[in-house]
Parts: sequence; structure tokens; C-alpha cells
Amino acid sequence: MALKPGTSPGGSCRAIRFPGIWTVGYSGGTLERPALKRLLGDIAAGKVNAVVVYKVDRLTRALSDFAKIVEVFDARAIALVSITQQFNTSSSMGRLTLNVLLSFGQFERELTAERIRDKIAASKRKGMWMGGRVPLGYDLQARQLLINESEAALVHHCYARYLELGCVSKLHEELIARAILSKRRVSRRGSASGGVAYSRGALYALLKNRLYRGEIVYRAESPRCLPCLARGSGDPQSHDGSK
Repeated sequence: MALKPGTSPGGSCRAIRFPGIWTVGYSGGTLERPALKRLLGDIAAGKVNAVVVYKVDRLTRALSDFAKIVEVFDARAIALVSITQQFNTSSSMGRLTLNVLLSFGQFERELTAERIRDKIAASKRKGMWMGGRVPLGYDLQARQLLINESEAALVHHCYARYLELGCVSKLHEELIARAILSKRRVSRRGSASGGVAYSRGALYALLKNRLYRGEIVYRAESPRCLPCLARGSGDPQSHDGSK
């Protein structure tokens, strides 16, 4: 909430809410938040003389961003007030207290991110599908990828023909001539995608997809934990795929 100069029955200021300063879908580790930008714009225009927050980390959780915000506040003599935390930014001790609070906020954000990354890595080691478009040749069931035999036949065909032709461009032309289309998908919201001719880029991605070797890649890890579609079709991923 920001206090703007104006008239009110009890004083010379009026309160303006900025509910989107901390909004679902926007990270506290960035300044790219619509309402925060609006607040900083109003401060630059001289429309605000104080900012009131529930906690300091509701404003930002990144120390580097907080330093930038404090510079803006200081340049305009803007008071920063936290409802649940006692500090005074006009003193050195108050600034130290504020920096400590922000340090803990940033630590909490980074710790949460590490836990999420560790959970994703552990789930992928178990062969669980953690989101994204289900690749050609698989169906998704209970967060597990199961082989779709009819689609797997097309994957085998693409691998085998690439090894015979030795050129993605020729494979691309052949698939177009045979009117072979990409996998058609329907999202949970009912929007459809796919069902179009393969592009060369899509074929490059298909031939280099390590998922078809049974590997779910996450960072530097690529454990074999899925049924392998490439087995018996040669291994085009051993080729450079640059033709």
C-alpha cells in the first residue's frame, strides 16, 4: 500500500492499494511485476510519500533488487514501513536490520528453489514425467510414459529411413510426400495442436531426442528409466544429424 499526498478527513494523505506487488505467477526475486512497476512509476512522478507493506519480503526477496528500490526511495525521501517488523530506515542500525530481514527472505526463496529442483531430479530418476508435451511414441498414464505401439512404429520408421537416406532433408521430403503428420494433442483446456506436416527442425529434435533411448535428461543426469524405442532401429543419435 502506498500513501499519496491528498486530502482526507483525518489528515493530508490517502492510501492507495497495490495488491499485485506480490501476485501469484510473479516471483519475488524479480522486479518485473506489473503493480510494482506502477508503484515505482508513481514514486518517480512524485505521487507517493510512503510505502506500507505487511512484510519487507513482500516488496522483494532479492538483495540486489532491494538495493535498487532503496535508491529510488532515498532519492524521493520515501518512507518504508512494515506492519509486522520494527525498523527505522533513517538509522544505520535500522538499515542493518532491514538487510538481515531481506537476507533471510532471499535465503528462503533459494532454499525453496533447491528443494523443487531436487524433487524434480528424484522424480525423473524414477521415470516420472514431470510435464511438457508427451513425445511421439508414448502415452501418459499416472505420470508414467507408456509406449504407444502405433506411434512407436512411426518413430522406428523415421530412425530407419534416416539411417538409409543419411539426410534429414530427404527424410523430410519423404514424410511430406506420404502425408505423414505430427502427433495430434489435446490439452486439458480442450485446445488442439499438432496434426501438421513435420518440419526439418521437428525431425532433428525427434532424431536427437534421448528419451527414445530410454533416458530422461535432467541437467547433467540422464538415467535410463524408460522403455527404449530406439532399440532395433539403429541409433541415429550416434550420427551428427547435420545433413
